[in-house]
Amino acid sequence: MPLTQSPFTAKFNDRVQGLLDRWHVPGLAIAVIDGPSTFSKGYGFSVLPDTPVTPETVFFTASTTKSFTAASVSLLIDENPGLDWTSTLSSVIKDEFVLSDSSITSQVTFEDALSNRAGLSDHKLSFGPKTNSVKDAVRSLRHLPLAADFRARYLYSSYMFSAVSHAVETMTGSGLGDLMKERLWGPLGMRHTYWTPQQAAADPGTILAQGYAWDASTKTFIEQPVPDFPAVSGAGAMISNVVDYAKWLRGMMNMSSPLSQAAHQTLTEPRIHFTESGNNPFAPPHAYALGWTIDTYHGQRVIWHGGSWTGFGSVMMYLPDLQWGLVMMGNTTGTTNCVQISLFMDMLDELLGTPSPERVDWSSELELRIANRRRDNLRVRERLYPSLPSQPSRPSVSLDAHAGRYSHPAYGNLDLELRGVSLFADRLLQEIPMVIWMLHVTGDSWLARLEVLRQDPRDYDFVKATFEFTVDRVAKRVGLDLEPALGGEMIWFNRLIL
Repeated sequence: MPLTQSPFTAKFNDRVQGLLDRWHVPGLAIAVIDGPSTFSKGYGFSVLPDTPVTPETVFFTASTTKSFTAASVSLLIDENPGLDWTSTLSSVIKDEFVLSDSSITSQVTFEDALSNRAGLSDHKLSFGPKTNSVKDAVRSLRHLPLAADFRARYLYSSYMFSAVSHAVETMTGSGLGDLMKERLWGPLGMRHTYWTPQQAAADPGTILAQGYAWDASTKTFIEQPVPDFPAVSGAGAMISNVVDYAKWLRGMMNMSSPLSQAAHQTLTEPRIHFTESGNNPFAPPHAYALGWTIDTYHGQRVIWHGGSWTGFGSVMMYLPDLQWGLVMMGNTTGTTNCVQISLFMDMLDELLGTPSPERVDWSSELELRIANRRRDNLRVRERLYPSLPSQPSRPSVSLDAHAGRYSHPAYGNLDLELRGVSLFADRLLQEIPMVIWMLHVTGDSWLARLEVLRQDPRDYDFVKATFEFTVDRVAKRVGLDLEPALGGEMIWFNRLIL
């Protein structure tokens, strides 16, 4: 049965604080919607050492922005008879929206782009520096290999939401954030929601949470750089608080204005199903609608979306049949989402009366998954190269001959310099800031260690890498397995000067 009083009991408060301590998250804000009532509370700190989180504290809300982008398109469709969900992106931004397969380019609709079924995977490591515009990001799509046939597979793609952003801005002649403020946030009373960190900072009295990472070696929190990448746009640019997001969820649950009834009906209609779960705690199959994930738990439809960006994590969900919903925002990457999963699954189990034997300790489950991944990293050479010779062979050319500037038209430059017996590249200006260490394995086979800024070293990703040479044995390009959805297909960076 729905809650009839505040969920923030002493027991619940202890549970939240215990999870924040366990996962090393400085702060968390929560809002719960129960029928006509909304409850909200802040825990921990928004800015260390002593600025508390309150329900009004604003956070980067990352990919939960996607639902607002889809809603913005619905507004334009309602008032433009020549536009609908099956209108193609190329009909609006023809010169910019070009995929590597021209036949797919001409078919991708707003519906396809907003439901992650166009065949383009995330390619998250290619998102460039803050100097890149939305238009720049969209024009880079032609250089990114597709990972699936059109409409054949769910592939999460923030790029597609950036493309929709550019299309909306082209049609309206104004910024997407401006449109949302005028047509969505304003009517809903979302008075502390912003499109850029500069806007949030300029609003008197607004406290923008600082993002952090936990340094396990020193047992201290380290400040993360402020995310400020305009190309992300409708894929994840919003900054808000749980009070404002509760108004958004209530509007979705009540199917109320400023969205039309037709828009409400279509925004949460599943468009594609999939079984890959990642950290989705619900049992497959899952579905994706237009900026929303759709799942079922104990017979109840759960409409939700998570978000994660440098220093921040968020989640929002609602159960329409019970008129119940929640939103949580915190200030670390990844670990905040683990706290949120543990909490909302506990809350759903209480709400739905899940028998004790069927309940999962999600905090322990997620810790186990992380521990297994870290254990796999200890034997990464054997895992990625299971047929290593007992005596590794030397590379085709001298190590220093591998150094130089390589470039990919979408992923940007890779400046490899020799450091000892390894190759090093600095990509700290990318949206996901990292350095790459290339470690020789055998022959022309290498291992690339992707060291994301301020990430726990135990969680670094390792991928295969290799070089190709001219007939004169000059390194002409380097390939790295940077996009998992491509199934081993390399991203090739060409050497600029041979």
